Amino acid sequence: MKIVPIIKVIFDKVSVTSHIVESIRLTIKSNLTDLSNSKLNNLRVRSVGSDNIDPDDYIVKNYQEKHGRYNHTYDFRVPTDTELGYFNFKVSIYPVNKAHNFIKFEFNPTKLGSTGRRKLRRLLVRILGLKRARSLFYEGRLTRLDTTVDFHRTVNNSYHYMKGVNCSELVRGADDEVESQICGSSRSNVRVTLYDKTKEQADRSRGATVDHVSRMRLEIVNRDLGFSMDEIADKLRNHFKKLSFFRDDFLADDYFDVDFLAAAQAEGLNAALSQLDGNTRKRYLRRLGQYTHEPVVLRRLSIGPGLKSLRFLS
Repeated sequence: MKIVPIIKVIFDKVSVTSHIVESIRLTIKSNLTDLSNSKLNNLRVRSVGSDNIDPDDYIVKNYQEKHGRYNHTYDFRVPTDTELGYFNFKVSIYPVNKAHNFIKFEFNPTKLGSTGRRKLRRLLVRILGLKRARSLFYEGRLTRLDTTVDFHRTVNNSYHYMKGVNCSELVRGADDEVESQICGSSRSNVRVTLYDKTKEQADRSRGATVDHVSRMRLEIVNRDLGFSMDEIADKLRNHFKKLSFFRDDFLADDYFDVDFLAAAQAEGLNAALSQLDGNTRKRYLRRLGQYTHEPVVLRRLSIGPGLKSLRFLS
């Protein structure tokens, strides 16, 4: 019996919001102002020479993001024990929509390192207070979670489809071969991108040695999830269950309308299917089921590594 390897799901970006009452918001704003006025605030954080231990060794900029949802964003740059040498941590407060009363935190767990996790926790305590900082993992609502899955298998003969998404795009290279497939838009609650990571590295390296084994990358941006970090293990799996892969053999199946096949080749399956009426879409999805395959076995995805990168907050 063939053993299917477990594939790790990595969290690349986390954005979480927490509701706060006005009196507490004023205290938090004061705490952020104090951090901005720290004596080390104007020091430049570098990859080499910065203090990875001192919790006050950071720089922070306060600004309003262009077309953003918040009036104040504090962007911390903090040294840590990674190859890059620092991580970024954003705090946004005072939403433009005055009917809302949230504070938002944003960071990349993979950039923290062990020292960065300790520093981020200290910063949260200094901003929120100990009790609220401890509750963020359990009570904060995820507004964005970027996940990455790498696997060693070619998908050049595959089309992917995400249930509930109405638009898609195929990006082709100079040889007219599909280099990446995208389901969803920058405004969608779910956006799925599939591409050849090895080719991307080769293009960037300009002739330098790269891995000879084809490494595919699946990136999924999830927005407005509505659940906490504590619930990720149970609820994130449902998002992966909406993803399917179909062999491109269906392009030769005369069951499908010519216009549909042309749209699928030009824009991808989600865009092509969205142009059909409800009954035809259901029929076509049933027929596509004959071409289902699994370049990556989604039931063997392990969310554990990504979740572990957030456990320091619990």
